[in-house]
Amino acid sequence: MIARRRNGAARRVEISAQEVEEAFRLLQYVPGPEARQLRDKFAAVLRPVCLWASSRTVRHSSYPAWGPCGVFVSAPNQRCAEHQWPLPADVPDPFPKRCTVTLDEELEDSRWVRYSGGLRCPFERRRGSERCAHHDPRDGELCGYPVDGGATCTTAEGVFACHTHQYARLASLRSQLEQLPLTLGCDYCDVASGESCTNRKGQAVAFHRKRVNAVQGSPEQQELADMIEWLRL
Repeated sequence: MIARRRNGAARRVEISAQEVEEAFRLLQYVPGPEARQLRDKFAAVLRPVCLWASSRTVRHSSYPAWGPCGVFVSAPNQRCAEHQWPLPADVPDPFPKRCTVTLDEELEDSRWVRYSGGLRCPFERRRGSERCAHHDPRDGELCGYPVDGGATCTTAEGVFACHTHQYARLASLRSQLEQLPLTLGCDYCDVASGESCTNRKGQAVAFHRKRVNAVQGSPEQQELADMIEWLRL
């Protein structure tokens, strides 16, 4: 907490939990808005929280890679509903439609933090499984980007695109989208598909607006746009 020196400057002081509990008890008998404000602050400090933390540690450190959770719970040493796995046999799943995976290594990716808040996987289970499409991928749901040795990347893409190859694929798809007008002829300068637009002197120029507008809303254009939007999640 913050204390004040004689000259009014702020300084941080450490107070044990026992001292906070004693101060909170004594503040019950002190009237006034300042005492009530301090009492509320101590009540929040003393409220028990879920202490789940990753079993992994930060590189070159003993601190957990993720956690502690910090969600308020009703009793000390209790886990929140998101981190109480595995559930006892007689306890029903509070989120029966959600994937059963407790996130850990996924949280190195900011997209998982943004969508889950660092808790249990937020996505729905796929049919016939207790896990989502990311944690129980099927054929055709892997990255597939070419890697060394003629192999392909096997990162699951049931929910998010592979972070390692995300930007390389974005660049490729944007290039395909920019070149999509080549699949049609141009009604403005009468060139055939596969040929660049030309001016009156026959020199190659940028695609004419009429040719660009012709591919807008086409299935090919929509498919590329949707894929780019998904890769940008």
